Amino acid sequence: MNAKWWSETLDTILLENPNLKINEIRSKSLRKWNTNVTLSKARRAKLMASCKVEGSFKDQFTRIYDYAHELLRCNPGSTVKVKVDSENGQTIFQRFNYKGELLTVVGRDPNEKMLPLAYAIMEVENKETWSWFLELLIEDLGGTEVCDACTFMSDQQKGLLPVLFELLPRAEHRFCMRHLYANFRKKIQRAHLKTLTWKAATSTYPQAWKREILNMKEVNVEAYKYLIVIPPRLSSN
Repeated sequence: MNAKWWSETLDTILLENPNLKINEIRSKSLRKWNTNVTLSKARRAKLMASCKVEGSFKDQFTRIYDYAHELLRCNPGSTVKVKVDSENGQTIFQRFNYKGELLTVVGRDPNEKMLPLAYAIMEVENKETWSWFLELLIEDLGGTEVCDACTFMSDQQKGLLPVLFELLPRAEHRFCMRHLYANFRKKIQRAHLKTLTWKAATSTYPQAWKREILNMKEVNVEAYKYLIVIPPRLSSN
């Protein structure tokens, strides 16, 4: 049983179940044909079948402008930009070997519902890419006057903080406490510190924040050193 033949039998299955797992493919082969299929062969068969059903990545990238036009049709007034390069007189797309960094902005409405506002796939995540992304976002939201009245919450992404302070110096900015604590745990793995961290983050005035930070110092000096360098206005929710 070769991968090409096996992929042809997967076409219909993938149409019905695009999330079919590799182990399920191997189990099906064993049940139906009493044949053990290796992991590599199962992966090749699924990839070949997926390309036939959905089209290859290369074919899909050739339709990127169709995708852009569909976004504009469904979301009038949106900003959609596609970056291309030229090679030997031919237009090519920045595909990054199907990799890249995803930059996103999600908003919260008055009903406490979350909604996506903007996203971009970039080569890297740095000050330059965040600057380009946020300049477009500010323009779409109505300019700096509107955005200065917003509160931006981030997860300490590379290059984002200096750009935010540069483009929107009067806007409020906070760190996402969930991400802050996740980074905190990578360095200091002490479960009981979570309660102390959240007490500091939810403090409503400077004296309360200082009290909770000092309480943490008594429990764990390293945890105290990690959090004390973060300005309370950024880490308090």
